[in-house]
Amino acid sequence: MKHLLHFLSLSMMLSCTVALPEFQTAKSLEAGKHSFAAGGFSGRGLNASTGGIAVYNYGITDQLDLTTGLSLSRLNIQQDNLKYSALIGPKWSTKSGNWALSIPAGAVVLNTFNDVNTGPTYVLTPTLYKSWGYGNPNLTYTFFFRTEGAYNEIRGRWLTAIGGYSQRIETDRLIHYISVSGSSSGPLYGLYFGYGLSLNRE
Repeated sequence: MKHLLHFLSLSMMLSCTVALPEFQTAKSLEAGKHSFAAGGFSGRGLNASTGGIAVYNYGITDQLDLTTGLSLSRLNIQQDNLKYSALIGPKWSTKSGNWALSIPAGAVVLNTFNDVNTGPTYVLTPTLYKSWGYGNPNLTYTFFFRTEGAYNEIRGRWLTAIGGYSQRIETDRLIHYISVSGSSSGPLYGLYFGYGLSLNRE
């Protein structure tokens, strides 16, 4: 029983950025434009966490963005902890804006209070996006598929996959993002929900 609890605890702490929601679509920004969105997320599952995230995108060209994400969260376990993550990378979009590929890289630090911490985990998270609409310019639907390769000096290497759906809803004053995603990679499974607001007009 002790070994099982240790295994489950380790599985939860192997979770890095898979729970992060998507507050963007496949379409890139125009060159020189920027967007900033922030919101919260929560998950249910072994690698579940609850927290907040801020996402910044900058249009380098009409088909290339620089994407940045910062998050602060807590694993949903009894032990006190905080998880910090920082990701940055390019996103290439097709001319139609229906498909995109982003490759953010960065680090995740899990601070488990009253326990030995394992230092930063370095991650690479290639993500494929497919966006579309049905004639309503205020609604954009996006499917995304993310793989996360991670390396920690103590725990080694691992790979996680996650699929999800997000919706961009534009109103007269605000742009809303709703994100739902899930992972079924071995013990690191879970279901995640996110909601965000654009803090500027794109």
